[in-house]
Amino acid sequence: MRRHLNWIAPLLLASACSAGDAPGPSRADAARFVAVEAGVVRDARTGLLWTARDSEREHSWHEAERRCRELELGGQETWRLATIEELQALFDAEQEQACGDWTCRVDPAVDLASPYQWSATPRGESRRLYADFRHGSELAPLLRPDLARGVLCTTGSGTLDVEPPETSR
Repeated sequence: MRRHLNWIAPLLLASACSAGDAPGPSRADAARFVAVEAGVVRDARTGLLWTARDSEREHSWHEAERRCRELELGGQETWRLATIEELQALFDAEQEQACGDWTCRVDPAVDLASPYQWSATPRGESRRLYADFRHGSELAPLLRPDLARGVLCTTGSGTLDVEPPETSR
């Protein structure tokens, strides 16, 4: 019996090596984010435009919403605070970049000063969800409605063709 199985290991090893050597698009070739002008990047997966950097300081949710609504950048007139699903679609477990005192998991084309970014998505009557770019989760402040978080604005009506990561609440 042992003699008949000796052919399996070399076959498995050969197929594993050839699969790894197969030509295909590299991560660098398939850039997800493309700079369209200073301070603005387009997400090739969703079609949304994003501010290339979050706010340099954290804001309350109401300030965050107003900041996006009043933003004049890239000739776009209708910037807005992103939904939690749109923010979670930016999470990329394969990427790591510094964001403040932490490490965030988002493409380097999007520069974050904080891992915590407000969303436009409500959670109950007086709370809003925010995204955590350290872990890919969504959170809602329980105690302070004036909690300060980062602000990443978006514009457009793209489509979410990627599954957001599993979230914890």
